[in-house]
Amino acid sequence: MKTLTMQFLNESQKAVILSIESPKDTLDAAAITAAMNALIASDVFTSSGGALVAKKGAQIVERNVTEFTI
Repeated sequence: MKTLTMQFLNESQKAVILSIESPKDTLDAAAITAAMNALIASDVFTSSGGALVAKKGAQIVERNVTEFTI
């Protein structure tokens, strides 16, 4: 399973992480940057340290699980 993890800074300069499961395979840095900018500008998310004010980073994490019957 893939997860897009977007890291922001809030007004207190603390990291805030938003994660989205199963992002589109066609995402690139430009699309992620545009989405992060839109989230900051829309001011729809807040945290204990205040509103999101800056981008810190982003990554797509892929996790594979193999279960064994024992």
